[in-house]
Amino acid sequence: MSHRPPRRPRRLTLTLALTLGWTAVAAQARDDGARIERVGDGIYAIIHENATDEWPHGNTGVVVGDDGVLVVDAAYLPSRARADIALIRSVTDQPVRYLVMTHWHFDHNNGTVAYRDAFPGLLIVSERQTRHWIDLNATYWSRMSTAPGSARRASLATLEQRLAADTDSAGRTLTAEEKRTLERTIGQRRGELKELATLTVVPPNLVFDRELTLHVGKRRIELRNRGPANSPADVTVYLPEERVLFTGDILVQDPLPYPFGAWPVPWVGVLRELEALPVAALVPGHGPVMRDHTYTRTVRQLMEAVTSRADSMTRRGMTLQQVQDSMSLEDVRRGYPAWNDGVPPEDWRAITRILIERAWRGVRGQA
Repeated sequence: MSHRPPRRPRRLTLTLALTLGWTAVAAQARDDGARIERVGDGIYAIIHENATDEWPHGNTGVVVGDDGVLVVDAAYLPSRARADIALIRSVTDQPVRYLVMTHWHFDHNNGTVAYRDAFPGLLIVSERQTRHWIDLNATYWSRMSTAPGSARRASLATLEQRLAADTDSAGRTLTAEEKRTLERTIGQRRGELKELATLTVVPPNLVFDRELTLHVGKRRIELRNRGPANSPADVTVYLPEERVLFTGDILVQDPLPYPFGAWPVPWVGVLRELEALPVAALVPGHGPVMRDHTYTRTVRQLMEAVTSRADSMTRRGMTLQQVQDSMSLEDVRRGYPAWNDGVPPEDWRAITRILIERAWRGVRGQA
């Protein structure tokens, strides 16, 4: 399946390009919450700071053609997406023609409304079932989060009370730095709830099943539904001539992978497929731009280890809790510095307990 937009006259003039210095800006443009990083000729990644202390923004990809732009994922909040549009305009004046969703997680697509409003005729692209999951889950999340008496409102109220009392959770007086951090956290969470309360959910309007080829100008961009891995339908975006790969949350280094609701058993095969793709640049769903498949292999080794060990322990009749309590994945962790440097042991244990549960259910055919 292939889709081409209608061509339109090129609007970028040489004078304007030289005036703005877009080539130089490409590696430098940033704002208070993100930076746009050049990963190839006319190809960029927007790397975000977290939206709040609890929620991140997914990475955003930008592919500039001579008649338009394709964007990969739209961040968690519309305000961040609007700021991203300003960053995109710092490197091109071409309109965004396609917005591609890699999966349903709302930290990658709640910002879609900002792109729809800024670019009339925008085609919002996803795997077919993902369209429904985006609509359902974003609606659920916004309404659940902002309901009177919700857990998120109660958590914010606790922080506000702490700030008013000028004490931490143990009753100790806040230092000046702690107070500034708490004020920033409260401000971010208030802003998040305000945006979620008025969120307009915009489902995709162009869907596909297995594969879809898009074109912006002369660039060929291959979308492929890899099936269940981190989510039930993970889509990759690949430029074969430029060898640039956007993986969505199939790969996350933030600094640990996200296994929540994941499918570790088929995830192994998906990672093997990605390893077969030549890459000059690889943009994960969260974390830094990469230049080879070192991290892809490391995540695959983690998934292979957890699934094979879960299979073996299940055959011995061990319960889920017994498997979680006794399985160690430290040997895999030691092989990748980013999973060790500055990562609290309790964070690694929390992540791996979730991953072990998903693997234990997966090898038994339950997930």
